[in-house]
Amino acid sequence: MHTVTSIILSTHYPLVNCMSPLIEIILILIVAKILGELAERAGFPALIGEIGAGALLGPFILNIVTPGETIEFFSDIGIIALLFISGAQINLQAFYKTGKAGAFTAVAGVAVPFVSGITLGLLMGFQHIEALFLGIALSITSIGISVRTLIDIRQLKSQVGMIIVSAAVIDDVIGIILLALLTAVAGGATGIESLIPTFIAMVIFLVAIFTIGKPVMEWIFKKAQKAHTHEMTYSAAILIALVTAVLSNSAGLHYAIGAFIAGLLLGDHIRDDRMLFDSLIDFTFGFFVTIFFASIGLLFSPDGGEFMLPFIVILILVAFVTKIAGGMAGSFRFLHDLKKSFLVGLGLCPRGEIALVVVKISLLAGIIAGNLFTAITVMIIASIFITPVLLTRGFALAGYVRDGRQS
Repeated sequence: MHTVTSIILSTHYPLVNCMSPLIEIILILIVAKILGELAERAGFPALIGEIGAGALLGPFILNIVTPGETIEFFSDIGIIALLFISGAQINLQAFYKTGKAGAFTAVAGVAVPFVSGITLGLLMGFQHIEALFLGIALSITSIGISVRTLIDIRQLKSQVGMIIVSAAVIDDVIGIILLALLTAVAGGATGIESLIPTFIAMVIFLVAIFTIGKPVMEWIFKKAQKAHTHEMTYSAAILIALVTAVLSNSAGLHYAIGAFIAGLLLGDHIRDDRMLFDSLIDFTFGFFVTIFFASIGLLFSPDGGEFMLPFIVILILVAFVTKIAGGMAGSFRFLHDLKKSFLVGLGLCPRGEIALVVVKISLLAGIIAGNLFTAITVMIIASIFITPVLLTRGFALAGYVRDGRQS
């Protein structure tokens, strides 16, 4: 379908094939904001319309915009900004209170889909390394999708929302460790010794950021507040987010995790400055996050090998059932409520930025073939589209109103 459309567009609109990155960004922003507004008016999170805009403009339908370095760069900034402001909105003490629940939920939420994914892969006749990849891909939760949905429905600060976020953060850490294991196995590593340097770097970073990092960030932030211009505080906050993201990535973690932790540690100071907080919200959701979600839609394409439709349907069902089961199993002992535990499991269902990173790395490393890449990509996109709708409806049916209260 997209091939026929491409021929028509290239014939009647010759600028399509030579569109500059700036025009692509403008086009994405216009369409994403329009579709996001329509989605919100229909009662769904704006991210659905924003991802839909990418699918509409990208190779899947119109083939006007193609993923490139510029869009990918803005998308990366969007992830960092989204996770930074998400962390800033969370009360650190409340996050610590849900830490134990989040840890148990994360472990269960990873273990069930991980084992199920490996089992499914072996039953479908995939090689052992491909089955291991399948288990890892099913295990990872998207922080960005879950957090954005919780923000849209104003449930980020609820007990359920806090457990979802803390579990998603730990999920991603586990996912990165599993990815290191996968690449080590693919590279012929036979022992755990090849993973020790990466693991040590992760531990050092996490310990340092919560001990040395916190007072250093606060010192920089307070110095910036004494400047004559308020923009200095704004710049300091953004720089701290970017530097922490870079350090996180250097330690072997996804840069989104570093940005989230930076926002978490600076949250009290940022929330106290209402003008700064509102400016960061506008900076985050007004441009960069929109580009990030649209870029996900741009990745969706029916090309890339055999489509494997029956397997994809099974894969999507397994992805949802196993995450919900794992989330419920891990959170029920703390919530003592099946409805709330179900919401936690549902909130862990979307696979997004981290899963796409794992898929891309695995394809480039030759771990998986194009058909499995396509199947996992479709599963990721499906989880991104379906989860916000189900989560929104689930909170409504459970009687939740804004700011985490129940009616």
